[in-house]
Amino acid sequence: MPDAFGNDVLAVGIPVTGFIGFAPEGTTFPTAAEGAAQTLVLNAAFEKAGLLTEDGGFEWTLEPDGDPQKFFQEGYWIPTGLSDPTLVVKLAQYDRLVRKLAWGKTPDANGYITIDAGGYIAPLVAFSEEIFKNGVIRRRVAEVTVTKAKVDKSERGKVNGTELTLALRRSAKFNGEHLGEWLIPPVSAVAPTLTSALPSGASAGQTVTLTGTGFYGATSVTIGGVESPLFTVNSATQIKAALPAGSAGSAPIIVTGPAGASTARAYTRA
Repeated sequence: MPDAFGNDVLAVGIPVTGFIGFAPEGTTFPTAAEGAAQTLVLNAAFEKAGLLTEDGGFEWTLEPDGDPQKFFQEGYWIPTGLSDPTLVVKLAQYDRLVRKLAWGKTPDANGYITIDAGGYIAPLVAFSEEIFKNGVIRRRVAEVTVTKAKVDKSERGKVNGTELTLALRRSAKFNGEHLGEWLIPPVSAVAPTLTSALPSGASAGQTVTLTGTGFYGATSVTIGGVESPLFTVNSATQIKAALPAGSAGSAPIIVTGPAGASTARAYTRA
């Protein structure tokens, strides 16, 4: 709750996970009501771009372009209506989809493409979802075109990311504006519960499917006291988590969300 000065630390957005997906122009995306649901199933035409670099989350630049029109009377003005909105995201993976997004080409059977540095035109629909530490979900959808692709300098031991810059287009689907946005509050202020973890006996790097309740907004999954290096909240009742490095034997699993942590679920790792 806000204090006497209107300050509310629980309303601060601290991203902990999320994804971005792309689909061809014309793909149907969620309606206002569908996008507001805690459980969202995207059109199968959207391909998720996988891992992002740690500093490569969604950077939306939405600002007017050009000086506003001023009037003789002081304090009166109107915006030009012009803008140059962009979305910048840095993808950690370098695979078929990333190459298709960056260069507009699909690799042949040899994994080979040719690249034209002059760019290409292929209108897309972008859909992003971020889950904040406070359990709030922010989703955005826009019609975009890739305008720039920049691959990081190769450095030993460092992620070689691909930074995409995408231009947003005005669309009748957004009432002539640039994007649609949802801000979805946490479903409840109840700590997660954990009822199962399968398969048993997994080893480092393998994925375990966790079943329970209250998983939306989960901020961490620990296995044997060690943070999972990667987990995905598939629904309010399912999480897929990669096992971190560790010794064989007992490795209790705990899921933590905005309202607290689950009771430890016994698990034995290989």
